[in-house]
Amino acid sequence: MMCANWPGLLGPLKSVVALIVTITVTFSMAHAQQPVQLMQQMQQQYPGEKAVYLDYRQDLTVEVKGDSVQVLARHHYDMLHLAPQSVAYAPDQVYSSYFNRLQKLEARTLLPANNDYKTVKVTDFKNKFEMRPGVFFDDVRSTTFSYPAVVPGARTVADYTTRHPDGRFLMPFNFASYVPVRHAELTITAPRTVKISAKLFQVPLGKVNFSKQEKGSTVIYRWVADNLSAVPRDDNAPESDYYVPHVVYYLEEAVIGGQPRKLLGGISELYTLYSGFIGNLDKKEDPALRRVVDSLMVGTRTEQERVQRVYYWVQDHVRYIAFENGLRGFIPNDAGQVYAKRYGDCKDMANLTHQMLRLAGVKSYLTWIGTRDLPYHYAELATPGVDNHMITAYESKSGEYVFLDATSKYTPFGMPSWMIQGKDALLSLDAKNCKVVSVPVMPKERNAVVDVSKVTLDGTTGLRGSGQLALEGYPKVRQSYALDGLDKMQEAKTIKSLLERGNNKFFVDTYTVQNLDARDKSLTIDYEYRLQDYVQRLDDEIYVNLNLDQSFGTDRIDVAKRRLSRFSDYNHTTRTRTEFEIPAGYDIEHLPDNVKTQDAVLGFSIRYERQGNKIVQEKELYMDCLLLEPAQFGQWNAVVDKLGAAYRDVLILKKKKA
Repeated sequence: MMCANWPGLLGPLKSVVALIVTITVTFSMAHAQQPVQLMQQMQQQYPGEKAVYLDYRQDLTVEVKGDSVQVLARHHYDMLHLAPQSVAYAPDQVYSSYFNRLQKLEARTLLPANNDYKTVKVTDFKNKFEMRPGVFFDDVRSTTFSYPAVVPGARTVADYTTRHPDGRFLMPFNFASYVPVRHAELTITAPRTVKISAKLFQVPLGKVNFSKQEKGSTVIYRWVADNLSAVPRDDNAPESDYYVPHVVYYLEEAVIGGQPRKLLGGISELYTLYSGFIGNLDKKEDPALRRVVDSLMVGTRTEQERVQRVYYWVQDHVRYIAFENGLRGFIPNDAGQVYAKRYGDCKDMANLTHQMLRLAGVKSYLTWIGTRDLPYHYAELATPGVDNHMITAYESKSGEYVFLDATSKYTPFGMPSWMIQGKDALLSLDAKNCKVVSVPVMPKERNAVVDVSKVTLDGTTGLRGSGQLALEGYPKVRQSYALDGLDKMQEAKTIKSLLERGNNKFFVDTYTVQNLDARDKSLTIDYEYRLQDYVQRLDDEIYVNLNLDQSFGTDRIDVAKRRLSRFSDYNHTTRTRTEFEIPAGYDIEHLPDNVKTQDAVLGFSIRYERQGNKIVQEKELYMDCLLLEPAQFGQWNAVVDKLGAAYRDVLILKKKKA
């Protein structure tokens, strides 16, 4: 898919002509090769691939207009189809919004015809607002179309132009795509009075060539890469910015109105931009909001209690609805307006929390932050592309912060939402000053799942059990969302899925859920269950595997195939205690060995003990790695192999002799 998200602007006429000539020359070179020869060459160079981008480029022209710096971006994509399955790439779309306004779009299929190509133009383009999941309103529009007559040997070509009215809001250029790329190129032509800076990410050494050419009153920046493999795809991988080779470029400085002006480049420049978005908020106090805050403060004794009450009130009474419309995607609404509507997006909820704390006499800070979808840090890249979220920060002790993300409804006070763990937070201290602090990663012990149960034989091959499951931290947050708003039938299915163990012949007879809405208490589920066809019998022996839940037991990573890191939402610990009643007339023939393996990323311990007529299994399993890198796959597999072996060790009971 193509994404029209590159701000741009009409530059000097000579630069425009030069860029058009560059594209024309490249296009002519591709045409110079006969279709059959080109097809054979690409199939040999990229065996097994469905298609290849022959040319994947963006040409940007920067221009100072009045008191702003704008950009005009020309996009050119030329794909050669190598296999019949590439017909899946016939549908395509281009995105546009307030920040990147589509001006012109042309698309065509080039069909092999003797020693040349026959052009079949796309004539049917459909425009619509692009509604993303969880977003109430988004000004992003998509222009969709489909290339005609896509067959092996055909080429599909798109050329479109977008105008970006504010050059501070630019997006990365990816050198690689979902199919191989023979030639990728980003060119930026800018006046000498505009300084362009850029940083490469996920680019192997020497893979991208950079050049800078001064020509008259302009400077041409060019990044080129050739013969890039298709982007790998693996389950549970991080977002693409973690592994796709790309360059982030930005306008660092420009002469505007005869005066040099810093635009981006450092944290102070980024904060100058951001502080302008919040400088005119809440000039007048809202009486209704004041009354709510005063009522919440009744009976509070400590500052932390005041903060907690405000935070929980916003979580409970304001519905999160994402709203993105131009600069409104960056500027919060006044707190009184959000209070009156009872809904808002992340920045609205952050500002409401911030203003309510101010009314409560507590100092807090509006805070910008990037979720874990983004790999960047402010120290290495201070642009609007580093963050995508807004929260409130409260300094509980000197240098210690509590991060209040009211969009995460069930997250308890004292924990950041799971999606901002380990990220940089940019705190607004006042109109001119800011501070970057790190959000902690919650330790595995904080995210605990504890299951305690008693189990007996049920008939010949079944088990019957009762117990309690308790969830704390992020496991509770996740399960609370899963149970929120369900009817009884849906709730029963969800509970069964959560408790299921042994095999698929698992039935929950009764259950009770407690503390679903009590954020500071464990979510508990008391249950009774039946498990059929689980116990094995042979002559006078009974075989029972007390590892009813075998999490991670088969979670071996194929190091020969997997190329990407593996992403996890949070670290966690699971502890189970299973008491199995030895049936009358039987004794222990084999008690499984106690096993313990601890590693930095994964570990477990399983211990068995006889207590009277019971066998007690105590098991603990932890995962302690948010992003498992390929270099760690070996140590992960080593633990999984030991865990799998431990899971296979079963309890054997033998009938007593008369």
